[in-house]
Amino acid sequence: MLLRPYDQFTPLLMGDVPVDGAELEVDWKAPLSIRMPEDVDVAEVSFNRYVLARGRSEEDLLGIPAYVLRGFRHRNFFVRRDSDLTELSQLCGRRLATNSWSDSGTLWARAALRDAGVGMDDVEWIVGQFDAHTASRPLYSGDLVPPADATRLEDGDTLMQALLEGRVDAITTAFAPPCVFTPDGPIRRLVLNYPAVEAAYHDRCGVYPAFHIMAFRRSYAMENPDIVVATCVALRKSWEVWWLKARRFAEASPWSMADLDNMAGRFADDTPPFGQHSAGHRRMLKTICAEQYAQGLVPQATDPKSLFAGFDEVLGLCGLSEADLFTPDELPSLGGRL
Repeated sequence: MLLRPYDQFTPLLMGDVPVDGAELEVDWKAPLSIRMPEDVDVAEVSFNRYVLARGRSEEDLLGIPAYVLRGFRHRNFFVRRDSDLTELSQLCGRRLATNSWSDSGTLWARAALRDAGVGMDDVEWIVGQFDAHTASRPLYSGDLVPPADATRLEDGDTLMQALLEGRVDAITTAFAPPCVFTPDGPIRRLVLNYPAVEAAYHDRCGVYPAFHIMAFRRSYAMENPDIVVATCVALRKSWEVWWLKARRFAEASPWSMADLDNMAGRFADDTPPFGQHSAGHRRMLKTICAEQYAQGLVPQATDPKSLFAGFDEVLGLCGLSEADLFTPDELPSLGGRL
C-alpha cells in the first residue's frame, strides 16, 4: 500500500489495526501517481485524475470510497502582503498562477472561484514551477493541459519569483509557502477570514471536497475481493481509533476540540470520510463530475454513480453492502494505552 502518514491512518500504518487475511506493507514515502507501480496493490491516488480516467472508461484502477485527503481550497490562494486583494471575487481580470492544472486541489480551487463569480475565462492564467526548491510534477498520460491562452513561465523562472516581483497577482497551489507562517512575511493568504468563508461555502453548496481516494489495481481486486473488503474495514477502524483519541485529548492545537465539535455538527454527513451514499458524499461526487464539465476539462460530465461501480461489484461478490463496511459501530478499544 502507498499511503501518506495522515494522523487518522497512523494506527493502520503502525500495525495497531490489521487487515484481516493479509500481510500489509505500507510505503508512506513514495511519491503518489495515478499509474500504480507494479509492486503495489492499493494506493492513495488523485481523485480528480481518477474521475477523469473513469470518464475515459479506463479500467486499470478500482477506486474505493475512502476519502483519505479532504479540505477546502479558499485558504490556498496567496498574494503579496501589500496586495489589495482579500476576496476571490476580486480576481476577475487578474493574473492567477498555478503549478499544476490536473491536481484535485486545483480543480476545487477553480470551483471556489466559480462559486465566487469568477469564471475560467475571467482570469489570465499563468502556469509554471512553484519555486526553486519544488520541482514541477511530471505529466501523466491523460493529464490535462492548461488553456491555449495560458502563459507558461520560462525555464528558470518561478511562480513565487513572479508573485514577489508583481508579475502575477495571486497563486493557487497545494501547500502554503513557508513565509506565510512567518509574522509579517512577504506573502499572505488572499482570503484572510478563510474559516468563515469556507464554512459559508459548505453551508451554501453542501460540499466538503475530497482530494485523494484509495484505489486498488483492478486485477488484484477482482482476484481478492475479500482483501478489498478487509482493507476498507481497516481504514475505517483506523479512522475511528484516531477519532476516539482526538476527542479525548484534542492536544494538537489550542482549538482542536472546537474543530472536533464543528466536525461532529456541521460535517455530520461527511464523517467518517467513507462511502458514497450519505447526502454529503453524494453531493461531493456529483459536484466533482459537474465541475470537470463546467471547467471545460471533459466533453461531458462523468456519471457520479459510475465512479465506484467496481467497488459495488466487489461487495456483491462478497455478499455485502456498503453499509456493512462503513456504518460506524462501537469504537475499538485501545486498552490501557489511553
